Amino acid sequence: MKVAIITPVYNPEPSHEFSHLYMILAQLCKRDPQYKNYWTNIKNIHKDAYVLLDNGCNENEPVTDLEILGLAADMGVQEIVAPDEYLKGPETVAKTMKFLDNYYNKYIKNNFKVMAVLQGTNRGNFLLSYRAFINDPRIDILGVGYRNLYEPFVSDMKSMNYKAWETFGIKDAVNLICQLDEKTFHYTMSRLYFLKKYNVLQDVVTLGKQIHLLGLYNPYELSLYKQVFTEEELKSIRGCDSAAPIQAAQAGVVFNKDYGVKTKPKAILDGEKRLTESEKELVKQNIEIMKEWVKMKNS
Repeated sequence: MKVAIITPVYNPEPSHEFSHLYMILAQLCKRDPQYKNYWTNIKNIHKDAYVLLDNGCNENEPVTDLEILGLAADMGVQEIVAPDEYLKGPETVAKTMKFLDNYYNKYIKNNFKVMAVLQGTNRGNFLLSYRAFINDPRIDILGVGYRNLYEPFVSDMKSMNYKAWETFGIKDAVNLICQLDEKTFHYTMSRLYFLKKYNVLQDVVTLGKQIHLLGLYNPYELSLYKQVFTEEELKSIRGCDSAAPIQAAQAGVVFNKDYGVKTKPKAILDGEKRLTESEKELVKQNIEIMKEWVKMKNS
């Protein structure tokens, strides 16, 4: 699984630690020429760089349709995130489809891949967005966030005891239930629950799509995928993005190797503040721990 580390404007170095998949933020590209210039020229550093341009909706700073298309063309990115609206399934489907109807043939086709973000306030309209996007041939990647899944599926997850999680393949379910606060546990498990319960990985393979995991509430989640899914199934998860190692460092936190974090140490990345030397050291430690989680094998 490729991991894209989202970094502050003035400290892009940690983004190169995992892979050459990069997720950049359109709103920062709009207001910071240095940030935009760095990512425009990233192929001078890594010829195989793959740049994913986010739309700013998650940070409540959405750019317009024409702005993201203009930035994507100007910067030569490979993928864009279609418009979405946090937790609102029908509204997200409507916005995404309008965006594709208006611009796909003229501006997007053969130029950029498209990620559509699954959203919903309840199970029904979340699954509605899933079915709409997985069956649209213009959409290449399904973006699955952890927060997006909490409201639709938390009641289902709360009904599961540790034995039920073990049937999902989570070998250390008891340890996680004991170590994590309840909300962190369900955020950590929400995507695994959705992907496993609804056979999503089989669907995306059949229809020629891929999954992208949007963000990490608790990066220990990375260690669980190889417990739950086969190597063949995991090929359909293209990767994930996360500012978690930076956010944790800005809060003075190092991940615990056995469970990650009991709760998220910093809610929002301070993207326009330079990292101190001590924070850089904590970032390095957190990334090394994440690398171990990504490499973990079934036992």
